[in-house]
Amino acid sequence: MSQPLRARKKLSATASAAHIGRALLSISALAIVVVGTGAFLLSYHFLHQQTERHLRTLISFAASESRSAIVFRDTKTATEILQSIPGDEGITFAEIRDASGVVLARIDGRADGWVGRLSGWVGDERVRQEVVEEGRRIGDIVLEGGSEPMLRTLGGLLAWFGFGTLLIAASALALARKYTRRFTQPIWQLHEVVKQLIEGRDFSRRAPPSSLTEVEDLRCEFNALLDEISLRDHLLTQSNAALRRVAYIDALTGLPNRAMFEPALQATIDACNRDRTRACLFYLDIDAFKSVNDNLGHAVGDELLSRIAARLRNWRPQETTATRIGGDEFVVLFSPLAANADPENILAELHAELEAPIRHGDLVLHPSTSIGVAVYPDAARSIDEFVHLADQSMYAAKGRRREQGHVTRWNADAAAAKQAANSDWIGIDPGAIQQVE
Repeated sequence: MSQPLRARKKLSATASAAHIGRALLSISALAIVVVGTGAFLLSYHFLHQQTERHLRTLISFAASESRSAIVFRDTKTATEILQSIPGDEGITFAEIRDASGVVLARIDGRADGWVGRLSGWVGDERVRQEVVEEGRRIGDIVLEGGSEPMLRTLGGLLAWFGFGTLLIAASALALARKYTRRFTQPIWQLHEVVKQLIEGRDFSRRAPPSSLTEVEDLRCEFNALLDEISLRDHLLTQSNAALRRVAYIDALTGLPNRAMFEPALQATIDACNRDRTRACLFYLDIDAFKSVNDNLGHAVGDELLSRIAARLRNWRPQETTATRIGGDEFVVLFSPLAANADPENILAELHAELEAPIRHGDLVLHPSTSIGVAVYPDAARSIDEFVHLADQSMYAAKGRRREQGHVTRWNADAAAAKQAANSDWIGIDPGAIQQVE
């Protein structure tokens, strides 16, 4: 082979190598551009989502802490809550308003000029959350920000893209995948805990440990905050239960009081109208109860009321609702009343249940009760008429029983009678105390 031919082949090989090199370089450059652009766009999209989630996490905490400030219109506390948000979170605007739209606190750090325009181009995230207390909206919280951290992150990505190579870009992407998961997984776990807290009020969930020192510190603070929220929620639940008990339960007998009886009666009447069933209302009081208080003392009177209430509570519990109306008056709502049931037979059964002797120390009480009865809708057509007829029936029964000599009596052994005769009980009648044989 001649020298010129070998020279031409060498030149051709060199040109081909250069062409292949340029092709590989072009492919590499295109890959870098595609990967870099894709990484830039994905990072931009991810940062927007992450910023929104982070803002919602912050606004959830701020909402839980600002309830009392909104209720009491405490502008100082509301401002302190907004100022407690760390400055490096990139919050440029924060506002707390009450339900009528009055601003209680506001922080506005939005920049003017080209910085503001650049922030607007990147896109500040804006989130709003209602502040709810016992199912009622009492105000709103608005947070806006995220552009400054995004600008810093995007600037770093652009610098990396400008000076990167295919190997560096590939390594960077590999490391980014690894460490992004390492950082975002704890944030996602925190997000899930907050989601369970907000949606399901599950205060038992806690953020799991992390190998990252910063995330672990955040986890510890976050779990401590959850402990505090859980404790406050528990105390609030206990307080609400105590208030409800005071409002609707009679303190002495443990029976529902009038405030709870009225809606229960309305629900029973509605059920009777809907299902075409009957209900029976027994209205009762204790005969000569004042004599028990005057002669034996209020402690014995309270014990008598408690025993009568316990018997009412345990008498046909699946069919009845017993209520203490006041003093020594009780009502028993019997529903549903069977079509073939005789209210007078049920009344006799209730008399027998209540008038069994009651032993209290050395005393044996023989309670007597006057009970009126009304049936809905046989005799009554409305709630007021239903209650009125039962009340009238009770007073009629009381008159008949008084004529027949039915009163609450008691007797004791001889020692108790002697002690009673020498006691200073107000208005006691020693002759009313008889020896138990």
